[in-house]
Amino acid sequence: MTKANSISTSTSTGLTNLFLLRHAKVDGPAALYGHTDIGVSADENNKLLAQLLSVKHCFSHIVSSPLQRCRTVSEQFAKQNGLPLTIEPGLSETSFGDYDGIAFDDIAFNGIGAKETSTNEINDNDLNWPTLENFWHNPMLNTLPNAESLMDFKLRITNLLQTLINEHQGENVLVVCHGGVIKMMISHVLELEQNPKLFSHLRISNASISKVSHDSASNFSQVCCVSAPLSACDPDNEYLS
Repeated sequence: MTKANSISTSTSTGLTNLFLLRHAKVDGPAALYGHTDIGVSADENNKLLAQLLSVKHCFSHIVSSPLQRCRTVSEQFAKQNGLPLTIEPGLSETSFGDYDGIAFDDIAFNGIGAKETSTNEINDNDLNWPTLENFWHNPMLNTLPNAESLMDFKLRITNLLQTLINEHQGENVLVVCHGGVIKMMISHVLELEQNPKLFSHLRISNASISKVSHDSASNFSQVCCVSAPLSACDPDNEYLS
């Protein structure tokens, strides 16, 4: 990880607090957006930036996914507040392979009725709802064609989570990333990685905060809030205590 030189502030309790912010709603049709580098609209970006500015005093460092739906607002927030920013490639969303970035309306049901997609090399018969439904029901056992496996994704994110804890001990860190990344971090702390319902039943809203805290003295991590509003970051809010 490459980061700017800075003096980090510490939490009063000595805890490491990772505030996991999911990016704003993307500017595109409903789809699985993994490595596809789609952005957010200017309006959505400005709304999220305004919310961040209201709790700007809460963070000592920003770590962001390199994808523009995360990076744009991270760079703006860091610049306006003089906060150090790390662009971390490991925070990228998982890859959904052949389905990545393809609008759901363009996916065929049993190979019939798919709209023409912009990816000409992909055959309609390779993009069908049964394959996608199998993935949703049990992603650990059903990797999409040419996608990152859930096990590889798990290893990438859990290793990065430990790196963030090690490199930012005692800090309040804003981590701007993706729904899948946040789910994986939460599932790891709760030791629920093998439960497929965590990925199909847990909703991480756009522009929401989830929080993971780690006490290095006891080597204990906990999930303090999930998909909460940004106001949960305020020091007077119970989520920070």
